[in-house]
Amino acid sequence: MKLSSQHRALYCYLILSVWIFLLVAGMYKYIGNEDSISALKHTNNDIPIRSFSKNFKPDIKTRRIFKLCNPPEEIIIGHEGLVHGNYILQGILVFLRHGDRGPLAHVRNISNVNCAGDLFRSGGIDSDKNFRSYEYFLQNLSEPGRFSSFLSQFLGPFHGFPLVPPSSGECQLGQLTPVGVSQHLKTGQILRGVYGDKLGVGNGSLSADDIAVYSTRYRRTFQSALSFLYAFLSSEDFQKVTLKESQSIAFCFNDCACPAAEKFRHRFSAESSDHFRSHPAVVKLVSTVAEIVFEMPDPTLASDPIALRDALLTYVCHGAQLPCIDGLSINKVPQEVCVRMEQVTGLFAYTEWETRQYVKSSNLKRYCLLRAYGLMRDIVSHMLRIISERKPKLIVYSGHDRTLQYLTTALGVVSEMTTVPHYASRLVLEVYKNTEQHLISKLPKDGPIARDFFFRLVFNGRDLTNHIHFCKGATSILMHQMHKYNTTETPHNATNSQSSSKKQSPIYLCPVESIIRFLHDDYFLSFNASNFKDACAIHN
Repeated sequence: MKLSSQHRALYCYLILSVWIFLLVAGMYKYIGNEDSISALKHTNNDIPIRSFSKNFKPDIKTRRIFKLCNPPEEIIIGHEGLVHGNYILQGILVFLRHGDRGPLAHVRNISNVNCAGDLFRSGGIDSDKNFRSYEYFLQNLSEPGRFSSFLSQFLGPFHGFPLVPPSSGECQLGQLTPVGVSQHLKTGQILRGVYGDKLGVGNGSLSADDIAVYSTRYRRTFQSALSFLYAFLSSEDFQKVTLKESQSIAFCFNDCACPAAEKFRHRFSAESSDHFRSHPAVVKLVSTVAEIVFEMPDPTLASDPIALRDALLTYVCHGAQLPCIDGLSINKVPQEVCVRMEQVTGLFAYTEWETRQYVKSSNLKRYCLLRAYGLMRDIVSHMLRIISERKPKLIVYSGHDRTLQYLTTALGVVSEMTTVPHYASRLVLEVYKNTEQHLISKLPKDGPIARDFFFRLVFNGRDLTNHIHFCKGATSILMHQMHKYNTTETPHNATNSQSSSKKQSPIYLCPVESIIRFLHDDYFLSFNASNFKDACAIHN
């Protein structure tokens, strides 16, 4: 006791030291396990280390980010083509977002990003083989000789465009990468496994009138369409195609000019800006990271989380190190300030939250309705031709993320998946004819001649037909049907496999008359108008 009394101060010091050590250790563990939302609170200019390498593997926090990259090996068949029995496939309309591309703005250290090599690293031998075979095919096609006249007819307004992106690995501003080509080679391959035989691909029955292909005038959409067609069609059918150009990313054709659409776009942008400013931590995060990522200072980019997300995908999707700049000096030694992975996950957590707010925006819905009207008219026109002439059987629109956003929002299908579609997203409208007459007789008799035709909407393999606002309830037909389906197989193997698992699942079909009625009678109800011209007139 006497000894303890004499050394009481020493004991207190030791106990206090141990307590501080445990407290610091506990805080370190807590901070290390923060989720991506908490990361928004840590946006100071601490000097980080280069924690992001080419061998970085996605964990549970970053898996959603990597979905936007859509690696070729993860593209598999989903619920496409599951209708059988008395319903006969008559044609499909395929809407594509272009594949993986370079950034849209100048970003730092772009020369260190390999936009080709990671195709062979992530996609493996098969992706390399598919890409090389495609490249060899195009090289032969471009040589002077018997294909010259076909190539001129095939390319049409895209004559002079490079057929394939350079395989050097250089990331070019806004241009398709070899990974983007491989994505659409895989997409074309799996969809051919589902639809090829039903549409007559490769059996000599398809004519030039059976195939219609549209692309916007961008290299990335043109090259995406080209790679998709190569994989989907036989070489004989491929030579029957003539590409057609769309002047607008909305594929609005003759219904593009619309002043009211711009009014609603500005209102929606104001809503997004208000959301952004209401999150000070996010504002600071975007400003801090944008200063590192973008080469040239731009106040617009420094306050745009969507543009920053797009720029960061250049590094994330290609396994590159996150960018750095020269920062503060510590003890007179210059140090690098780098983008940290927790900043990336924090930014993406916010943009995911922002996209979930889209469903609440009437301004976005009206904007998309006006932008999608021309495309909707074209879709219905093609459906009516399929009904009356049994052609075309394949219609392809090679466009952009906003192309898919406009269309799905106009149809009332608004979700994170459809409003922010990843690279090489696909939307398929399947058109079927019901050949069972006693079922047809039960349908309403006041509809158009299309009453025995139906369609489905499948987005990235997921059946969203019953989410279309005019297809819900009594207007849709619910089928319970046994089908073969195995998501672990490749399309080729799935087509020929005798051991595919059977399961029962609901399949929704929507009458074609419903989309016709929506376009002609109900499309402009939210504008208190009856036609496109009146809806586009600006009203206060």
